Amino acid sequence: MSNSEDAPEAAFSEAWRRDGPRVAAYARRHVAPDDVQDVVAETFVQAWRRWDDVPEPPIGWLIATARKVIGNSRRSARRRTALHDRLTLLDRAARPEADAAMLATDRMAALEALAALPDTQREALLLVAWDGLSPDAAAEVLGLRPGTFRVRAHRARTALDAHLDHDPPADKRAASPSRPLTEGGLR
Repeated sequence: MSNSEDAPEAAFSEAWRRDGPRVAAYARRHVAPDDVQDVVAETFVQAWRRWDDVPEPPIGWLIATARKVIGNSRRSARRRTALHDRLTLLDRAARPEADAAMLATDRMAALEALAALPDTQREALLLVAWDGLSPDAAAEVLGLRPGTFRVRAHRARTALDAHLDHDPPADKRAASPSRPLTEGGLR
């Protein structure tokens, strides 16, 4: 093969290595653990078939495609919408490292506040905070205009702040480790 034929393969391999874990992290929040690799595999199969149309960098396109793959599989499977199921998925995705200082009760309060948000608002926050997408890339994933996405994310942060402000007393809230979720990590 010539160098021009090797370039798409090399670019695809690099995207697999670099972006595969980020697509898997996105999928982990939305499907059962046994289905994560299927979502990632189907996402990259579609990417390979359309590689000439995939923008650079491909992460926004890949996550948007993973979102569609997940949506298609959900339509063919039984819906899981109970709060318990959403908390379980969020808990698994947000499992702290061994050195995390967040207390279990603060962590659960933050996850409950996040789970209490409407799906569209929660997704807006998670695309930016956990998937590391820029607001413009997150807007593309959701099929929104950037301004519309920014309004949705602002409303989500406001709702999350309001929910967290109702939980602990004011003197404990200032020292609560859950506060960085809204003040630094999700803005």
